[in-house]
Amino acid sequence: MGNTELKSIFVPKGKNMDNRLVQKALEIVNGFRKEKKAYLTTLDRPFNGKYYPLDQGNFKNFSLCDYLNLSNDSRIKKAAADAALKYGVYTAMSRTFMKLSIYEAAEEMVSQIFHSPVLLLPRTTLSHITVLPVIIDRKDAIILDHQVHTTVRIAVDMVKSYGVHVETIRHNNLEMLSVLYDKLKDKYDKIWYFTDGVYSMFGDTLPVSEIKGLLKRLKKLYLYVDDAHGMSWVGKNGRGFFLSETEYEEKMFLVTSLGKGFGAGGSAIVCHNSEQKEKIEILGTPLMFTSPVEPATLGAIIESAKIHLSDEIIDLQGQLKELTDYFYKRSKELELPIVDNTPTPIILMAAGKPQVALEFAEELFKNKIHVTGAIYPAVPYNNSGVRIIVNLTQTKKDLDEILEVMRIGYDKVYKKYHLNNYEILKHFKLGNNKT
Repeated sequence: MGNTELKSIFVPKGKNMDNRLVQKALEIVNGFRKEKKAYLTTLDRPFNGKYYPLDQGNFKNFSLCDYLNLSNDSRIKKAAADAALKYGVYTAMSRTFMKLSIYEAAEEMVSQIFHSPVLLLPRTTLSHITVLPVIIDRKDAIILDHQVHTTVRIAVDMVKSYGVHVETIRHNNLEMLSVLYDKLKDKYDKIWYFTDGVYSMFGDTLPVSEIKGLLKRLKKLYLYVDDAHGMSWVGKNGRGFFLSETEYEEKMFLVTSLGKGFGAGGSAIVCHNSEQKEKIEILGTPLMFTSPVEPATLGAIIESAKIHLSDEIIDLQGQLKELTDYFYKRSKELELPIVDNTPTPIILMAAGKPQVALEFAEELFKNKIHVTGAIYPAVPYNNSGVRIIVNLTQTKKDLDEILEVMRIGYDKVYKKYHLNNYEILKHFKLGNNKT
């Protein structure tokens, strides 16, 4: 699926959408819904992160992006409850006029993680919408990685409507980036490359060292990174994948999530200095016209930040790395078709077509293992797969269990459709990354 197809699903063309693509998306997603692999609701029971209580039984969690299981940490839950009791559930006022003291305290704690000023918003989507109209000028151009997160695309579509030029390149294809840069450099003041640090579907990563070389060589090239899935499980004080590979330089801009690995909720805009923070705080529309982060979330952010700023985060990262390395080692021994072997806790087992992904998922669900599908329109049609998340609710025994079920499932489907690893993996092109 090309970028044109992706846009035609999510972006209106006049009053209408591309009905053919919309119908295809509805057909695939509703197929997963009909087979009870999507749009599920847990039973009204306590949730500790290990199992989902569903009508069909307790399902083992291999799908929650709470990589360090911090959202179930008793200290963080207590801090969230205490903040709600002290400050109320919701503060219905723009922070332009007033903010709670806990808001300032939370931003100060998170700034210590990054050694840079930060602004906190309720969602990563809002952070992108806040930042882009402030840092992007009409005389700039944007180049999107094909796999950049949809929340980034939403914000880019906003600035595109202001007249900013936007192009798209194949995923992680830095040769294509260089060619396009040469085409645009004489027309625009800055050429921004928009990427993820860790990509949410394939689990592969941005080739940071190569990008740094391009930033140094190409005067007008700038980098915008969404590192939502890289946060906490790697990097000093859990500052994320991207900043584990580089220092934060002037030609870079970073937005990340405080949900997922951080286990609290909300999002952080990482500024270079107090002047930039002030400019975004004053001019960023969501900061002016929408309500702030809820007190309970702010309490959770502060408590999680304390963990990140202690040696405990090193231990948690080490535990997850041990599990992740074990999973990749065993999956290689079992010759399972992993799309990318970069050792991140997001693993996509390739399926090819959506129907094949559904049959793999069925094998896992029969064994009370919950995973999510990577299917069209979230990924190209022939890039479907089963997304497995390694997190600290699991043990090596749990990993052995899911790997054995996957092996059996692949054996069945390969025989049924006369497939092999090559036939499935050949559709996955990850640019400079090798599968």
